[in-house]
Amino acid sequence: MGIFKHRILVYNLDQPENHILSGSYFGRNIFVKGYSEQRLLPDPEDIVVMNLPFDIIQTAFIELPAVKNEKDMRRIVELELKSIADINDEINVGYVKSIQNKVLALYVKRSDYLQYKLSKNINFEPDVAYPNIFSELIIVKKLPGYWMYLVLGRMNSGVVVMNGDKIIGIRIIDFALEDINKIVKEETGFGISEIERSDNEDLIEAARKIIDTLSPDIVGLLERELIISINTTEIEKITINQIAGLCLICDLKVLKEAILQLQWSFQKVTEAITILNIPQRLTFADAGLLYRGGVELGKVKSIRW
Repeated sequence: MGIFKHRILVYNLDQPENHILSGSYFGRNIFVKGYSEQRLLPDPEDIVVMNLPFDIIQTAFIELPAVKNEKDMRRIVELELKSIADINDEINVGYVKSIQNKVLALYVKRSDYLQYKLSKNINFEPDVAYPNIFSELIIVKKLPGYWMYLVLGRMNSGVVVMNGDKIIGIRIIDFALEDINKIVKEETGFGISEIERSDNEDLIEAARKIIDTLSPDIVGLLERELIISINTTEIEKITINQIAGLCLICDLKVLKEAILQLQWSFQKVTEAITILNIPQRLTFADAGLLYRGGVELGKVKSIRW
């Protein structure tokens, strides 16, 4: 069964205006079949992916025995979470393998999950409910050594500290690209994505000037969060001197360029290398959710890396 034969239906709810897209991917390429701000009802044969905001997701690093069976592992993670966190409610559980015998467990109370779906008028069960931040991170090449991945999302942002492909720390930060987008739109009448797609040099220059005035404050705020993230890793205690560099994940080109040009406290700051060829109109979150749907192939209804 090839993923190219299946339509992947993505409900990207992490936007000022929710949108739905359908598509597939093959090799490194994403193919978009449809893009709509109107509700698209899934077909039984579709693989449906919906993102979840991190404000209803909780995390914990837990140590587990070696378990080969995936279903057994998930059940053990759930039991361990209910034990250490004193959870009585039903929960949806996922996990990401970390170093040694530990995993980063992600869980959502069933009541919070249902309430979120209700607030977004979602009356069906997706094949995958996937966390924001991870939807951008999943399509980024993981670099060897200790790296910090700064994910700047439209409504949610976060810092993920990794040792190779293993997560050793995660921190959600109070920063949203949409706040910057609103400022640019108030001044120019257009959002940043619209301006970048227009190829209008005057508009691009106007947006660049606005962002240049904001970027020093943005970097100052982000650097404070990065330092806190380093100092609060739970799995493995590290120092700033051990960090090989900072990898910036941001799909607004004008903002990304402004941030990368500024002086940082870190020795190396670079933009993310994606493992996919992303069509211009798609955000990193869109692409990540499409990719996650392709990986899933309709197997499991849960949060998964």
